[in-house]
Amino acid sequence: MGVSVFEARRGTLIKQLSRFSNADRFKPFMHKYFYNVPQMFADVVRRYSDRPAIRFGGSQCVDYRRLDALSNQMARFLIDQGVRPGDRVGICLEKTLVPYVVVLGALKVGACYFALDPRSPSVRNRRILEQCGAKLVFSDNAAADEAFDSPVVRCDAWEHDFPLVLGYDASEVDLAAIDGSSPAYIMFTSGSTGTPKGAVISHANLLHFAHWARRQYRFTPEDRHTHLNPIYFDNSVFDIYSTLLSGGSLVPFTSDVLTDPAALVRRIEDMRCTVYFSVPSLLMYLQVMKQIRRDAFRSVRAILFGGEGYPKVKLKSLYDELKGQTELFNVYGPTECTCICSSYAISDADFIDLDGLPPLGELIPNFRGYLLDGESPVADGETAELCLGGPSVGLGYYGQGEQTRGAFVQNPLNPHYNETIYRTGDLVRRDPLDGKLYFVGRQDLQVKHQGYRVELEEIQHALLALEGVDEAVALQQKQDQHSRIVAIVAARSDSDPRRLKQQVAAHVPAYMVPDKIHVLDAMPKNANGKTDRQWLMRKYAA
Repeated sequence: MGVSVFEARRGTLIKQLSRFSNADRFKPFMHKYFYNVPQMFADVVRRYSDRPAIRFGGSQCVDYRRLDALSNQMARFLIDQGVRPGDRVGICLEKTLVPYVVVLGALKVGACYFALDPRSPSVRNRRILEQCGAKLVFSDNAAADEAFDSPVVRCDAWEHDFPLVLGYDASEVDLAAIDGSSPAYIMFTSGSTGTPKGAVISHANLLHFAHWARRQYRFTPEDRHTHLNPIYFDNSVFDIYSTLLSGGSLVPFTSDVLTDPAALVRRIEDMRCTVYFSVPSLLMYLQVMKQIRRDAFRSVRAILFGGEGYPKVKLKSLYDELKGQTELFNVYGPTECTCICSSYAISDADFIDLDGLPPLGELIPNFRGYLLDGESPVADGETAELCLGGPSVGLGYYGQGEQTRGAFVQNPLNPHYNETIYRTGDLVRRDPLDGKLYFVGRQDLQVKHQGYRVELEEIQHALLALEGVDEAVALQQKQDQHSRIVAIVAARSDSDPRRLKQQVAAHVPAYMVPDKIHVLDAMPKNANGKTDRQWLMRKYAA
């Protein structure tokens, strides 16, 4: 392509982007410049040392001074165990005080932490650990320990007491070895090769994200934020950092409370939470169970939902119930780009018609957005892949160079210098009339299911690992915006679908176990000799 043609196309794109990116209107709001997350946390501690950082309920409340001291002691414990900048620290813990102290302690050392699901099959957690080579794993789940080849620090009885670290110095830790490019955490998502892939997020990525969140939602030390999302799920990044880096109070919700809708809502009410964030399916579950009531949510000033679509026909009843009391925000963003890249405030105008999903709105100031068909920008109204650039784009996938090179690419519209953009695989269009971005679908076989990003190929790999299964296809079925996973296998005639479901549950998390498995003698093929996914979709998932 000639330079003149390139420049003309680039100019067209810039004009297009100016209408859905508000980066030009974003004014700096940092009163100080921080090089890493612990520096920003230390600033919060100095200003709000006596304020509650984490509220567990009743008299169980930890202020910022104690949380800081414990994390300093944890940092020195980690150093004593041989953890150094750049090392990985695993967390396989329920939501006691322990995981928050480990997270902050690891960040202060310059180590990179990652979280494991204690209920995931051991084979999956083992694959993650094989990638990371963790220096230590903190665990309170004996059943999960069989997956850990790394040294394990058992935390069963820690709760609010830290016997292994209390003898260490609690003064500030030297943070000189940590800069903005240092990895802060690895968040694992479903992988198309059958192995989960870990998105690496830097301190600089987190700092930009935390500053934006504090400003966007007007967070203050008076806010009490729910921590509903599992630590191994990227929505928890918003919960933890938007709270602890703004001086607010974090309110953890344990797994047993999350399975009891009445107890969940009662805890929101009793703890007087002001900020709520979860996947839409949890909110819809609370709606079905008739637990979302205006009086129960009277303290909640903002509800954020993201991770999957929220059908407007269901969203309207939530909006009508809480209108004038609670603001609703539809947020969207890939794990690889620090959790959130767009935020949209729901209003009356969104319910003129009830078809489909609410818009994504505009990209937040930390992002530049490109709607690309291959390497070419498209006109307003056309559907194309959303590609993201800017300071919240992560560092790539840990130990997976080929997948990193495929997703974190040079901006094809910039031949002048290195500029990495992330290809989300999400198909999006910008409406020429209202200027908003709308989600259309996925470009590949990655789907959103129960709020999680799921690679259907990972389910297929797990099915193929079962004895007697020759071929496998996993499909997503959507009925009334509800997601189901349907699997079709070519297997021996004596293969029992119920047995296959039980067996595959040992290889993938519960949310990835197919709702239905169909057993065929042979897979249908298309003219190219490939498995005919379209025929299977029409037959089993339409």
